[in-house]
Amino acid sequence: MSLESGTASRPGHVLLHQRGPVSVVTLNRPEVRNALSRQMLCDLMAVLAEAERSERTEAVVLTGAGPGFCSGDDLSEAARTDAEVFDETIELLQRVTRTLLELSKPSIAAINGVAMGGGLELTLACDLRVAAHGAVFACPEVVWGLVCTNGASVLLPAIVGHGRARDMVLTGRRFDAEWALAAGLVGEVLPDDRVLDRAIALAEELASRAQAIRLTRRLMNDVGDEAIVSALAREAVAVGRARRGRAAEAGLRDFAARHADGRTGQ
Repeated sequence: MSLESGTASRPGHVLLHQRGPVSVVTLNRPEVRNALSRQMLCDLMAVLAEAERSERTEAVVLTGAGPGFCSGDDLSEAARTDAEVFDETIELLQRVTRTLLELSKPSIAAINGVAMGGGLELTLACDLRVAAHGAVFACPEVVWGLVCTNGASVLLPAIVGHGRARDMVLTGRRFDAEWALAAGLVGEVLPDDRVLDRAIALAEELASRAQAIRLTRRLMNDVGDEAIVSALAREAVAVGRARRGRAAEAGLRDFAARHADGRTGQ
């Protein structure tokens, strides 16, 4: 598969390529499994805005560089900042989620590996999700003394059901791609080297029916808009309170120690 080179506000963090009518947005910090730093979130918003403005673009595919989709918030960065800066980062993350939800063009997440925490939550804001056989899904926030955000308290139960959603967010357990397929979290599971091609093919199908897709998405999105806005506000308050608690302080210290030792963080 070849992609036409496009532009991005900061190519080191987020890449934007054009494949016909499809904008392929790639999270590009593979050395940390595409963890979401503050700079990366700003760049992602800029790239999504560029895709939204583009007259060439009729659909968007979101994926990750390297073997992972996105490991979630950059907890190494969070461990080095205070609670007020953490609040600002959550606001950035929620702005990205709102940008994805409010795109006038359909979006597909090509989940090529681990999708955890904020990374999983980004996929929930996409219209469709396809996953690689090796993909892993988790909401590990409770492990670090934090809580989910980005509308996950509404979007996740709507997609997988309340029972499965509670299992994910209350335990922090990891789930494989076959579980995600059975749960309805993803629509298809493919070999690792085919997931991006399949996502682009789906996006091209949607792009070929642009007007009907746009009108249909508007009908479906309007129903949940108020619930999402309310959820985002509640989640921002909850995660801010959690961040100021002893469990989060200890969890972030533990993460920083693991990172310093070269051990896996999330």
